[in-house]
Amino acid sequence: MKRREFITLLGLLSLGGAAALWRNLAPLWRPRLSAHIAATVKVVTEMMFPGDGLPGAAELGIHNRIFAMTNLQALMTDGVVWLDGMAVRQGAPNFLALDKLGKQAALENAFISEDSDAREFVHTIRFHAGLAYYSEPAVKAAFPYTGPPQPKGFVDFQNPPA
Repeated sequence: MKRREFITLLGLLSLGGAAALWRNLAPLWRPRLSAHIAATVKVVTEMMFPGDGLPGAAELGIHNRIFAMTNLQALMTDGVVWLDGMAVRQGAPNFLALDKLGKQAALENAFISEDSDAREFVHTIRFHAGLAYYSEPAVKAAFPYTGPPQPKGFVDFQNPPA
């Protein structure tokens, strides 16, 4: 084997080893989600899907499903930081310390915020929580759809409500 081939082979092996090392060690310095972030995500999902006669999102554990989505960890961290900053501007130590109206105002501000992290956070949480919430058997059973959609919509809902 020529020296050039040996060096090329050694270089390729070391790159593969570096990639494997990077893949295995990268999670060690990624920021971990805290209990505060988990509690904030729980409150946000419950405020978005309170149930109103049905089980709420928190009761169904929807927030745990969202919290387990590793691809959303950075977004959740940034969104909670933004909500906490909004709470500090309102005189509270963090979002969880706000009263119900303060939390609602902070979420409404996040939806219309110029800050893309805040806006993306609430829109993403709403999307994933809504998808999970309305897929729950307990919630689906509460809607009186009796059959598959017909060409003119649901047969049982063609007439106006009485």
